[in-house]
Amino acid sequence: MRALVLLCPAVLAPAVLALTLPTAALADVFSFDAPVTAVTLHPGGASIERRVPFAIPAGRHQLILRSADPGVDLAKLRLSVEGATLETVTARTAALAPRDRTESDAIRAARAEIARLRAELLEFQDRRRAEELKAEAARAQAGFLSGLARAEGIGGQGVAVLRDLSRMIAEETLNAGTAALAAEIAARAFDTPLKDKKKALEAARAALAALMPQAEDGAEYRLTVSAEEAAEGLVTISYLSAAGDWQPGYEAHLTRGAAAELTLTRVAWVMQDTGETWRDVHLRLSTVTPGARSDASELYPRRRQIVKPQPVAPMYKSDAAQLAEPMVEAAPMGLAGAAASVLDGISVTYDYPQPVTIAPGAEALRLPLGALTLPAEVFARATPETDPTAYVTAAFTNDSDDVLLPAETVQLFLDGHFTGLGRMPLIAGGQAAELGFGPIEGLRLDFARLSRSQGDRGMLSKSSEQTETQQYSARNLSATGWDLRLRGRVPYSEQENLKINWSAEPAPDLVDAEDRRGLLEWRFTLAPGASQTIRLDQRLSWPDGYELR
Repeated sequence: MRALVLLCPAVLAPAVLALTLPTAALADVFSFDAPVTAVTLHPGGASIERRVPFAIPAGRHQLILRSADPGVDLAKLRLSVEGATLETVTARTAALAPRDRTESDAIRAARAEIARLRAELLEFQDRRRAEELKAEAARAQAGFLSGLARAEGIGGQGVAVLRDLSRMIAEETLNAGTAALAAEIAARAFDTPLKDKKKALEAARAALAALMPQAEDGAEYRLTVSAEEAAEGLVTISYLSAAGDWQPGYEAHLTRGAAAELTLTRVAWVMQDTGETWRDVHLRLSTVTPGARSDASELYPRRRQIVKPQPVAPMYKSDAAQLAEPMVEAAPMGLAGAAASVLDGISVTYDYPQPVTIAPGAEALRLPLGALTLPAEVFARATPETDPTAYVTAAFTNDSDDVLLPAETVQLFLDGHFTGLGRMPLIAGGQAAELGFGPIEGLRLDFARLSRSQGDRGMLSKSSEQTETQQYSARNLSATGWDLRLRGRVPYSEQENLKINWSAEPAPDLVDAEDRRGLLEWRFTLAPGASQTIRLDQRLSWPDGYELR
């Protein structure tokens, strides 16, 4: 593969001059590893940064940065040098310079630990096998004695001989059985230590794997730099990768009582599949989506026109061209069928306080982001028109300066007991919100449409009318009293000719709840064994000749 040379725009003219005029050869070549040092994870991507410090004498030199990502689009690579003047950059993925494979002290120590644990494991296995052999020998002895008792010709011996022989067989069989049992017990005593030794050996091997460098160098960058005097500097390489992601998550703990509290434990699920382990990197979590649109849509002038109505006539192919053109606005060239990305303008960034190691291709890593405790108001949310039961609900206000990010998975806990999974909407600082914690099976709800009629009325002015009577009911079959917030609805109209009148018994506590037209809410306490019924009457009327929709 041919090497690709990038010329830094700031020094393009000097670099071209250096390639065309006789110059002195490079004084030294310096090689460095370029591990990942900092990562900013975005939804569906990652901004990766590699920072490499260097020290060079005066003159013109070459810096070789190894272990770079070979899949990076070089046109999108961001590279800067502090402490020296950058002239050219060469990217290589083949014919790489040889590197020093000297193992570090940590790797050598990890290998020694593996050897020690393996020797201990073999010793324990040998000792267990020795006990097993004792048990096998004892069982073999017992078998021999049993066969001796059944041997032919044994019955022809005298009484005294038979008595001594039987006593000997019994005693020796007992001794052999006791020895076999003792050996089996001694062998089983090694089972637990052997399991521990195997686990320790697996952990030591995993620790060594984490310390080992990548199997492949991937790519290397060769930078030509110059300095008028000895200098210390820093090379920074950064780029975007699609092989990273993070998602917010929560554990919501609701504690009821006189001073109810909601504790939100925030976590982040992070993952990456770049093929390279990020070891002890500075991690930042951001809600910015780098791949989203960066500019507003183009707005084109809109031309309108009027035409004289044409008589309706049969459409023949011969005179179709004589008809007026329809009033259809032409789509701008190149925009037909384009899908627009929407950026809501809210950006949140978390700087994780400790270095993080994230292996590629592994399951998501869970990182805690701290907890937030908020006062809460606990009640039962009831919607009889759609639900047969009420739900435990906590109303709270995000009185912190942090934005609570939306999450598809929230683990819910009520008074210390897990109740299920929920979802978290986006909640800005100072915003009020509600979070459900599961059904209350003892609160039964019912909805009934008692009557509905529609017809014409009036003698001179003809119009149409629809009347309807609905009933909501709630029963508390549990042993606990509940504060209920029951919601119903009535239709609303934005047309002057469509008249809507309604009445409720009892009257609702809120009309147009949450600024949503027609949404009603009743608030009451339902004691154990008690019930509540709500009657809702509504009447719609409109002129004749219209249809109700």
